Amino acid sequence: MPTIRDVAAEAKVSVATVSRVLNDSGYADSETRVRVIKAAADLGYRPNVNWSRLKSKSAQTIVFLLGNRQSFNAMHMRLLVACEKTLQARGYDLIFSRFEYSGQLRPNELVLPRMLDQTGAVDGVLLAGVHHPNLLQALEKRGVLYTLISNTFEGPATHNSVCYDDRGGVEDAAGYLIRLGHRRIAYLGNVALPWFQRRYQGYLQAMETHGLAPLAVSENWQVSNTDYGQLATAHLLRESRPPTAILAGNDELAAGAWKELTKRKVSIPQTISLIGLGDRAEFAILEPALTSISVFEDQLGERLTTMLLARIEDPTQEPISETYPCKLVERASCGPFTEIRNVQEIIRKAP
Repeated sequence: MPTIRDVAAEAKVSVATVSRVLNDSGYADSETRVRVIKAAADLGYRPNVNWSRLKSKSAQTIVFLLGNRQSFNAMHMRLLVACEKTLQARGYDLIFSRFEYSGQLRPNELVLPRMLDQTGAVDGVLLAGVHHPNLLQALEKRGVLYTLISNTFEGPATHNSVCYDDRGGVEDAAGYLIRLGHRRIAYLGNVALPWFQRRYQGYLQAMETHGLAPLAVSENWQVSNTDYGQLATAHLLRESRPPTAILAGNDELAAGAWKELTKRKVSIPQTISLIGLGDRAEFAILEPALTSISVFEDQLGERLTTMLLARIEDPTQEPISETYPCKLVERASCGPFTEIRNVQEIIRKAP
């Protein structure tokens, strides 16, 4: 591969002049610049990124670490892309990695991914998925800067984080169903998990505000979210007074509910309205289209990244946490309640 010395010889200038031109770091007249750029292009010269990083004392690389997730869904992808775009504009590369670990281990017992365990391999880490306090303690001990999407953090509120207001989003969604005339509104979600518990609290607040009795399936069943949604919906349909609307703790739960309702030929929304959370692209295939609570992953990813870069530029700045609103995206899976229908009769006649 051609070196910077080869470019200098071809352009008939010094190595220092080539460095100034290619790094745009000092004066060179226009004629010299043209010669250097042409020589580099003719030779196919590519700068040595390792030398540049050594000189700047920066790896110019950030890790996107997805914690304790077996699959990579559309929400994670949109978040990742937003982070990558923001980093690219600032001259950083992004590495994706998964990390499965137990929250019960001591911080010094964690076997971190190699790029986080080696000093200087990366400048910081963006944390998404499910994470625990022991990882944050391990990173802080190693001096690794991080920012965190805290909605699925299994620990007390923490700094250096951004989150979306899922509790407020669910409260708004329940209010929307109430305005449509629904009074028997069910919530689905395993409240043993802190994020579903938080969303459940938003649901309860809306029901209490309007003087309505809550109805929920919130047991700690060890099944996938989609299976949970299907099993929970089957349970609700056995009620003497089934719900006329279902508010699911995420889109996967809503998809499971949709699957059970359509299997029983219970029409959506004519008999039961349905709402999810996440507005995930993979569920756009559902028909009727799923009403869902958008969490604006693009904005979250951009802010998560700029917050980390600000810490990298000034590690002494005070840690902060920020919360961003969600928005209900109204689609065809919700409709007004009508007094003339008898939900139990419709369900009883279903196959």
